[in-house]
Amino acid sequence: MIIYGIFNILVFFGVVVQFPGPSCIRLYADDDGDFVDEGFAEKKGKDKGKGITECKYKGTSSAELKTFGGQQMLSADQTIPRRDLSVAFKTYKRQLSNYQRLQLANNYCKAAYLEVMSLAKEAGTWVRAKPRLGNLDDLVNEFRTPPLPGRKMEVSVATAVIPDVLASEMAKMMTLSSNLWSKLLFPLVKHVEGSNVVGSLQYLSYADVSIKAAVQMYAELQLPTTLVPTRYFEFLRYGKEIMDGIYIIVDVSSRYSDPFAKRNSERRPSGVIIREHGPEDCEIIWIENVEVDETRENLYSTIIGSNLAYGAHRWVTTLLWNLKRDKSSFSDLKIDVHPGAGSFLLALTQAMKRFFMECVSQHPDEAALTVITSGEDPIRILHNKKLTEYISFVGVNSFRVQAKPLSVFQFLMKKDLQLEFRVFGGSETNEVHEEPELLFTFGTDDKSNIISLHKRVTKEGIVYGLQEASMDEYCSFILSKTLTEDTVNAHIVCGNKSIYEDSKSRMANITPSGFAIMPDGPGGLHCDASLVTFLVQLYYDPLGNPVDVEFVRKDFLSDLNNIIRELNEKVVGEKMTGIEIIHLTQGKASCI
Repeated sequence: MIIYGIFNILVFFGVVVQFPGPSCIRLYADDDGDFVDEGFAEKKGKDKGKGITECKYKGTSSAELKTFGGQQMLSADQTIPRRDLSVAFKTYKRQLSNYQRLQLANNYCKAAYLEVMSLAKEAGTWVRAKPRLGNLDDLVNEFRTPPLPGRKMEVSVATAVIPDVLASEMAKMMTLSSNLWSKLLFPLVKHVEGSNVVGSLQYLSYADVSIKAAVQMYAELQLPTTLVPTRYFEFLRYGKEIMDGIYIIVDVSSRYSDPFAKRNSERRPSGVIIREHGPEDCEIIWIENVEVDETRENLYSTIIGSNLAYGAHRWVTTLLWNLKRDKSSFSDLKIDVHPGAGSFLLALTQAMKRFFMECVSQHPDEAALTVITSGEDPIRILHNKKLTEYISFVGVNSFRVQAKPLSVFQFLMKKDLQLEFRVFGGSETNEVHEEPELLFTFGTDDKSNIISLHKRVTKEGIVYGLQEASMDEYCSFILSKTLTEDTVNAHIVCGNKSIYEDSKSRMANITPSGFAIMPDGPGGLHCDASLVTFLVQLYYDPLGNPVDVEFVRKDFLSDLNNIIRELNEKVVGEKMTGIEIIHLTQGKASCI
């Protein structure tokens, strides 16, 4: 009876039970309360007939399909499941009561909770014992199944004290709003969608009153480079109160409940354990436990392979950085600033970074951006379709510099503003390299994030440049954008609300330029080498000569070569002649 019960738990959530031979059996409970049993077999001509339904999935060739226990798996190069498997299937139904379905769901969630607590205990955190939940060994063992060839596990644990946030508040932040969760973990989490759970999962709190919330999540994780594929996850998240003042947020892949979910990565039981830490703070244990494709050889292989790019420590660092950023304050004021201007600045610079991340995404927002270079080209050129005043393109490339990220960051802060102001020429005194005037800074107490407004008076009038320089040991950004005098007066001086504060779209219509900097290995800001992604806007007169891809690419390469040359000469201390600049991509070197 125990074995039969465990079998029901597994098949209810879509786990494929493999039998000898080419066929497999998939069983699951549908939303009408029936138990469905589907026998899948290779399609043969003699099978066509009464009681057989032929099913053809469209997509790439079945030879390219990856499987996990009979399930289709996305590769890191795909956004949606690839379906080109010809199968024939029979179906029949037997009844399963709502109570039985609920108990199966509850046991499944208890097993995921047990696994997260076990990982925290094994890591030597303040979790000293595993919860006693009965015999769930078979389910827990399923969570620890070794990955298939070509896949790997990334498991990491980090702890931190979160200042000025109560444990109950942190638990709500993680479960009640997918938008808030995304905001707190941006830019590591590039995009999130949340939806209400359906079926038995929506009644989990009836079976376990300690469960406070459950939500189905879709998340995209992206590094700031075109060289690393986007990671797509779909998972169930639920929040549980373990005891007074102690909470746990549990995530587990939709693989077990929906074999056709849109994902290329699996979030095996992961989560956050939260407890009170004094009267105003909380303490967290962050557990990352994911199954992903093996890393392809490229510039970013070292940082990904060392679990620095996506590990638990980076999640915690990103969370702390965003919480501090929200508490930024003004200083060095040389103009009148409305008390509500801070909200505008935070929203606008967040939108600037979101634009950057969309440009490097494996699949950029097609409504706004079109990639016009090939996927094999280390240079990415995109057409910005939302900007109609000019013919607008975006150039992106990543490269390596043998210099500490902190030194690169300090140099590029000044260089970024020079690039932003150059389109407007020199000042009235014709001093092209004159430093723009600093009007204010809006930043964190520890200077890890500084938003600054700069002014330059040109022959055409006053031009403002807004820059955000954000820095942490895993990923730093320097982004800037020009603002008109009307924009400064309306939103910074007068405090009028902007579209950036109301926009719910994935990408607002903005045009920043700038840099992202990551360490090439351990050491954080003091690592011996840096990985830099450069993004720049390229504008052309619609009434001028026709512009083709090679013309735009040549303009971008001119900027890129100058940046790399200056970094090597002024930061690294090495002279470079001609165009001996090497770009490494996908393990190969190519000269430009």
